[in-house]
Amino acid sequence: MLYAIGDVHGELRKLHRLLQDIEQEGLRDEDRIVFVGDYVDRGHDIPGTLEFLIRFKQQRPNTVFLRGNHDQAMMDARDIYCPGRQTEKTHEDVMWWFSYGAKETLAAYGGGRRWYERVPETHWDFLASTEFEFRAAPYIFVHAGLVPPGKKWLEPVDPRLWIRDPFIDSKADFGGIVVFGHTPQDLCIPIVMPNKVGIDTGAAYGGPLTALVIDLAKPYDMAKLKFLHAN
Repeated sequence: MLYAIGDVHGELRKLHRLLQDIEQEGLRDEDRIVFVGDYVDRGHDIPGTLEFLIRFKQQRPNTVFLRGNHDQAMMDARDIYCPGRQTEKTHEDVMWWFSYGAKETLAAYGGGRRWYERVPETHWDFLASTEFEFRAAPYIFVHAGLVPPGKKWLEPVDPRLWIRDPFIDSKADFGGIVVFGHTPQDLCIPIVMPNKVGIDTGAAYGGPLTALVIDLAKPYDMAKLKFLHAN
């Protein structure tokens, strides 16, 4: 079995409850858990979330941790503002971050002009180890989505971290069923389409944290999808 978990955003209590539900499903050592990214920003316990996920990775080394755009922004900000680090990014590239979640993250680590020094190196290492994409046929796991075949992506950022409407609105065949987060749903209901499943149900906005339960031995069937939710 495979369990795909949506955007955590520092909601450690919801993550604990969701993992308890997954355990009650009969989680085995060979089963895999895939996180679709966005571990930081907005939530109640961002450092605690990263610390927990680091330990979880040690306990279940086959777990997949994908990278979200918020995770990438936090790393970019460090590269921009920390003396001695090199990057082609500029302040303009992360300005959005300071209005969409960085406030909670910086405060959680103690804030200050040199906030990045307060973040444990193990947390930076964890974020840097995250992946952009994972495949387990017939599923493709990414944070935000994929560029539809035949379409162009002209933005200077990885679409797998950022794309929204062009992907969500597309009925194209992506070569697999795409499981993604990134776009929270107003009604806290997962997106279910013939070519994709969206599992960001707004945990950071008062909604539940959601997991999609996947039996890789069975064909994809929209009518029989199973979700777990933790509030």
